[in-house]
Amino acid sequence: MKRMIGGLFLVGLILMSSPASASDKPFSFSIGGGIATPVGGVGESLGSGGQVTIGAGFRVRPQITVFGEYNFSSLGSKELTVPQPLITDAESFSGNGWYQYAGGGVTFTPWQSGKSSVYVLGGAGVYYRSVYVTTPATGLVTICRPDWFICFPTAVTVDEVVASRNTTDPGVSFGGGFTYRLSDLASFFVEARYHYVWGPAVKNPSGGTTDANAQYFPITFGFRF
Repeated sequence: MKRMIGGLFLVGLILMSSPASASDKPFSFSIGGGIATPVGGVGESLGSGGQVTIGAGFRVRPQITVFGEYNFSSLGSKELTVPQPLITDAESFSGNGWYQYAGGGVTFTPWQSGKSSVYVLGGAGVYYRSVYVTTPATGLVTICRPDWFICFPTAVTVDEVVASRNTTDPGVSFGGGFTYRLSDLASFFVEARYHYVWGPAVKNPSGGTTDANAQYFPITFGFRF
């Protein structure tokens, strides 16, 4: 515990007492995380989840920075009840998804006052989306885990994976954020971003196809160094 407190105190000293020339460096590194919320049609099939982002930037003008970044979003599950054409009862399905994005863009800072600034951004990249769908099933399971407080062989309800799909597609994003400079070395930022991803065409049972496009909206809290 003393070492942890000492380490945090040392980090604080570094952030607060870094040389003034550090604020003039053209390169920057960012790391953050927050929540990712699917919108549009994806919002009907997947739930909100967590996300993390890392990136690097290069300031080409006092108000303009180009950046590259990577984002991983783990979207939450959502349960759907779907009528079945061959049976009278509807079946329950749950979908889970992971979205990964790598790309770049440009930020423009139209307003700055003291330690605070506001910026807007736009970018494009490649998105890797992975989704799997499960449905409740019954199976004979033998398990003995005292730390889970169970030890039995019996028929229990389990999740059966009925589909697992992934796709890699292009997409674009735009949004904005607020930055507050903590020291000459580090700044805190809050950013909201809208992502639109073009997807493959999926065949419909009744004929024709539907594009599997995606939209999601991450909100990020993080630090830039």
